[in-house]
Amino acid sequence: MPDYSRRNRRIVIAVVAALAAAAIVVPVLGVLLTPGVLKKQTDTAMLTTTTTTPPPLTIKPLALRPVDGPAYVPQGDDCAPPPPTPPEAPLRTCDILKSAVYQLGPEVLRLQPVDVDSFLNPLTAKQVVQVTMTQESARAFADYTASHIGEQVAFVRADIVVWAPKITEKIDGEVLQLSGEVTAEQAGEIARMLRDEA
Repeated sequence: MPDYSRRNRRIVIAVVAALAAAAIVVPVLGVLLTPGVLKKQTDTAMLTTTTTTPPPLTIKPLALRPVDGPAYVPQGDDCAPPPPTPPEAPLRTCDILKSAVYQLGPEVLRLQPVDVDSFLNPLTAKQVVQVTMTQESARAFADYTASHIGEQVAFVRADIVVWAPKITEKIDGEVLQLSGEVTAEQAGEIARMLRDEA
């Protein structure tokens, strides 16, 4: 009759070892596969953020002045460069194209452009000057335009009127598109002045 006791003892040892290994592995797998734990780890990972410094602003702020009265056609030396005018004082000056003389009120707002570009709009076949502003400037401009519908305002750079649109509605958003009867060269010059390039 064969001796099964040795073999049975080996089987019992193997079963106990397997149970011991399972007792270690199963809780570890349970912890790793528990949805709450994975979610918690993901949440922790999502809370870790890096702070990035916004790129420096390379365009100087752009003055906004109300237009007081109608513009008129310049004569003689009407478009001679005006002396430097403080923001709180009225200003009489020409537009960038020297096609009109404006009487402007004191500065009401300073907008901070972050990008300016000019291009041909393929839908309207008109030149467009696009100005992208900071969020703070966009909010301030939206508030201003909401309370001055029907009035004319001038974007002024170096005491020269770069653009003088009439406000027909509240203007929301960080991107302004200025368009009109200008050539590609004039649109490029307007964009250059808005970028404050000498």
